[in-house]
Amino acid sequence: MSQVPPPSATDFPPPSLDAWRRLVEKDLKGKPFSSLQSSLEGGLSLQPLYTPQDAPAPTEPPGVAPYVRGTLPLGHTEGGWTVCQEYAGPEVASTAEVLRNDLERGGQGIWLLLDAPHGVDVKDADSMRRLLAHVPLERTPVHLEPARDVLAPASLLLQVADALRVPRKALSGSLGIDPIGAMARAGAAKVDVAGTLARAAPLVTSLRKEAPGLRALLVSSRAWADAGATPVQELAWAIATGVEYLRELERAGVSPSDAARSMQFALSVGGQFFPEIARLRAARLLWSKVVAASGGPPEAQAMSLHARTATGTKAKRDPWVNILRATAESFAAVVAGADSVSTSPFDEPLGTPDEQSRRLARNTQLILRDESSLNRVADPAGGSYYLEQLTGEVARAAWTELQRIEALGGMTRALVDGDVARVLAETVAARDKAVRSRRLPMVGVSEFPHLGEAPVQREPHPTPVKAEGDFAPLRPVRMAEAFESLRDASDRHLALYGTRPRAFMVSLGTVAEHTTRSMWTTNALAVGGIETDEHRDFTDANHAAEAFAKTGTLLAVISGPDTLYPDQVPALTQALKARGARAVVVAGRPGDHEAAFRAAGVDLFIYAGADLFQLLKTLHQQLGVVA
Repeated sequence: MSQVPPPSATDFPPPSLDAWRRLVEKDLKGKPFSSLQSSLEGGLSLQPLYTPQDAPAPTEPPGVAPYVRGTLPLGHTEGGWTVCQEYAGPEVASTAEVLRNDLERGGQGIWLLLDAPHGVDVKDADSMRRLLAHVPLERTPVHLEPARDVLAPASLLLQVADALRVPRKALSGSLGIDPIGAMARAGAAKVDVAGTLARAAPLVTSLRKEAPGLRALLVSSRAWADAGATPVQELAWAIATGVEYLRELERAGVSPSDAARSMQFALSVGGQFFPEIARLRAARLLWSKVVAASGGPPEAQAMSLHARTATGTKAKRDPWVNILRATAESFAAVVAGADSVSTSPFDEPLGTPDEQSRRLARNTQLILRDESSLNRVADPAGGSYYLEQLTGEVARAAWTELQRIEALGGMTRALVDGDVARVLAETVAARDKAVRSRRLPMVGVSEFPHLGEAPVQREPHPTPVKAEGDFAPLRPVRMAEAFESLRDASDRHLALYGTRPRAFMVSLGTVAEHTTRSMWTTNALAVGGIETDEHRDFTDANHAAEAFAKTGTLLAVISGPDTLYPDQVPALTQALKARGARAVVVAGRPGDHEAAFRAAGVDLFIYAGADLFQLLKTLHQQLGVVA
């Protein structure tokens, strides 16, 4: 037998893109190729396929300006990113014990939210000392994020370090001087960003010499990210905040180079995995260009980036799913090259996290690092046509929004004049519409709800105090809130009457004909806390109505194949209404039969793409479920 010759490049020619597109268009059966595109918030769209023509290979290696591929030449292969969990207290002693526990079990840095009720109640140097009693400051990065007075905590931390004789050169982290972020989170009696930064200027200058590892300034996107900003808005407003800090510090005598090296950025990471990777890469690109335009050298253009898992994507219902959400968000942050990452505990929306949830959150990152080996590749996203192209698109969109903010007079002016609140209201309304129609589904909330789930009980978060400032602080929102309110109402109904709101479902046709639609409808009603009893094999409308009347149920649902509806829905609806049905719902789009169905007494139609929240809320009202 003759030897088989080795293959050559000509034996496996690259596939033709035109040939691929022809095959795809054939499979689309008349639908346009553009139907394969998917939209993102911020006016961006994703293509079904990316090629070298969309994004050429990156020319700069990691560690080189503009730092799209990360600020370190070897990425995080030399030890990994910093596992830096967040802590909000509010009680000092218990938080100190939590810090000790986490640092002994894999935590590497701490991020402290300060000022009750937003965070730990640190009032003076003694309370700061007690809070940090178990924290080895010489080897643990400590980041502060005050909600109100942004200068005092910085001084308190330095006092504690000096009292413990920790050399300032050994300190690392950030002091949290972020007047715009604090103003957005808590409101302000007097907006004086310029004055705050002028008072901070001497500290910025001294720390550059005495504690180069400790950054005085913070740019946190927490306020607008939690309030519902799109990823592009969050990025643009963070860069706009940094621009304003550079400008004001230069007026106070601090060079752009020193100011940039003194700044810590903190961004949230949401649930869209690849777009979030692109956004964090775009953040480094934009900041590099801003600092370069300000006269800063390449080494000053490197962004110090902390990433936190988003608050708005988490749910109180079926909160265990939050573990998966936070894992994906942490994964995206690591792949994007964040310097430190905070993974939120799954029970954070419910109240103060317990030890188990903190352990799960902390171990999420340890598994990503030590078992999934994400620290062994520098810039794992580099060279992906998709991600390189998307990084550029996100950067351009954010730059456009940055220019708009600058035209308004900067980030402070945009906040005070209400522009940020106005834009957020529009954004939240558009997103809420997508959530209510389940175009943005949430597992356990708007998809596959589990009505029998055992509730997870936690000590509730402190009640926020009413702001007394020039404008209202930005209100945090979560995507799940609307549907959660329906489930809460169902729980109250159960507590009062011993049963949840119920629906009597009449399934028409054979099992094969109605099963898919009936199961979908049962799931959709459960989203509102409505339990469904399915009934089938009725001989006629009166037979079904008699069975309905025996249950004492007020809601009837008709489900089956569209072909049976014209003949059976009108008579069945009239019979059900005659036997006490307060509301009759038909599963499916009515099409040309809507007028006839409504004339017969059908109240609502439930189908994919409808405003499910409004439909369920209407049913609650008709069934007497207290909102």
